[in-house]
Amino acid sequence: MIDLSEDQIAAAKANDLDAITAVAQATEERVKQLAWKYATGGGRTDQTLAEDLAQEGRIAVWEGLSRFNGHTVAEFFTFMDRTLKGVMSDTRKEQTRQGVSRSVAAAFERALSLAGGDPYEAEWLATTKEAMGDRRLSEDTAYAARLSYQGVEYLDAPLGETETGESVTLADRLAVEAEVPVDLLEPNDYARERSKKTGVKVRKTLFRMGEQQRTVLMGLTGILPVDFYGTERDDELSRDHGIPLHQVRIVRSKAKDRFAELWISAA
Repeated sequence: MIDLSEDQIAAAKANDLDAITAVAQATEERVKQLAWKYATGGGRTDQTLAEDLAQEGRIAVWEGLSRFNGHTVAEFFTFMDRTLKGVMSDTRKEQTRQGVSRSVAAAFERALSLAGGDPYEAEWLATTKEAMGDRRLSEDTAYAARLSYQGVEYLDAPLGETETGESVTLADRLAVEAEVPVDLLEPNDYARERSKKTGVKVRKTLFRMGEQQRTVLMGLTGILPVDFYGTERDDELSRDHGIPLHQVRIVRSKAKDRFAELWISAA
């Protein structure tokens, strides 16, 4: 942004054409800078999206003049920076979340952040009151939101934003964790990361449970060191682990509810 005086800002608010032109020139550099950042993911920039974001940003500057209630030049640039980030974030969501509304896209992105970038867990979390409160989605809407999200290449998909409003993608996060350049990542890097983190989280959640509930759930799918019993070998599970046979189904049902509660709590 270049120099701008308080008198020019006041004149622009009063619809003085020369002053409005000065404001546009003063904010153009920041508009382009933010548009480029919000259109960039995984080391690549969507040029068309960047142009669209820049155009939306210019309109936002002009429309924002009437809403600015401050007095100093510093207050003006802070206000415009916040306005531009909000508009570009919303525009990006609309263009990268085709088929769902802005509010649904925002809710799913919150669930995605809680799920550590796992879209399938995010789909489930988005339907829970514990994770989303009043913003929870129906199962059908959460499913549509996930399909819309997965229309964007995983590694380039926006995961969230930093405190300063900059876009952060899955590729950005994985690149930091793997200590490699973003352009060396591949989609299977994300798949391996998801599998590893999910496995660790499952075990951490299981070991926060009581012994009987943990054993029955581990036996349901054969998580070592418990053998696979499924739901058809309750008599063997009862004999091998000392759980009364008539209690196995009850323990399993309560264990599933407890696991879901702890999983959401961990998120």
